[in-house]
Amino acid sequence: MVIDAHTHVYLRPAISSNPKRWVFMSVESQIAFMDELGIDKAIVLPLNNAEAPAECQSHGEMLTIRDRYPDRFILFCNIDPRLPRDPRQSTVEDCLHYLEQYKEQGCHGLGELTARICWDHPLMRNLLRACEIVGFPVTFHMTLPHTNGYGVIDDHDFAGLERALADFPDLVFLGHSPAFWRGISGGESPAGEVGYPSSPVEPGGPVLRLFHTYPNLYGDLSGGSGLTALTRDPSHAYGFLNDFADRLVFGLDCNSPRHSTDLMPFLKAACDNGHISRAVREKIFSGNIVRLLGL
Repeated sequence: MVIDAHTHVYLRPAISSNPKRWVFMSVESQIAFMDELGIDKAIVLPLNNAEAPAECQSHGEMLTIRDRYPDRFILFCNIDPRLPRDPRQSTVEDCLHYLEQYKEQGCHGLGELTARICWDHPLMRNLLRACEIVGFPVTFHMTLPHTNGYGVIDDHDFAGLERALADFPDLVFLGHSPAFWRGISGGESPAGEVGYPSSPVEPGGPVLRLFHTYPNLYGDLSGGSGLTALTRDPSHAYGFLNDFADRLVFGLDCNSPRHSTDLMPFLKAACDNGHISRAVREKIFSGNIVRLLGL
């Protein structure tokens, strides 16, 4: 079985938020895309933080997608930590009010979290604590302070993420984004480009340090960022895939059919050529996310 743990799917996509004017995929396009690649199921991550790189999506739309195709789609929910409250009075219970209802309606996690506030912000900590109580893993997009983009803000050494991992040990964090996967390598400039580096992986990267230290950190391999983290240095990638085989999940984050699907052949070739075992490949393709979500 193959489960894509990172998709964004719409009933009727209409609004572009990028300069190239393409919109995200419709549910029919997504299913055709999955069938072509041999993907059995997909997790749909609604984008409704203020900084979301797409049109906002209602929970009702998500439920309609799931109910029309119950064998193909698994739902996450998403709420913005900046709830319609006075920030000075917002509480964990305010977040629980929503998350518990989403769980009752069949959601399995929260994401994609793209709010551009720090890990240490009280409102962010309220949301993380509520997710820990409900048992929702969190798929997050991270960014650095000097970038003009979306995502949870952290410094280049991931100090904020580390404090969150330590303070919420029963909460699973699914790391994603160019800023996150950039940290697989050491030697990156604090104010350097956040993109898709091609240089070999150097020792000392914060991602590896946090993976070794915190068992509640998982890796979402989707998008160009996850793919680049592997293909920039294949020999390092094979060791990483084997060392953390129980904490890596497959995803594509293909918001348009034109986006890269090269992660699938990379993992299949790694297995065929003996760099990873079939058991490791199957954990990444579906086993880990099935276990994590209790599917």
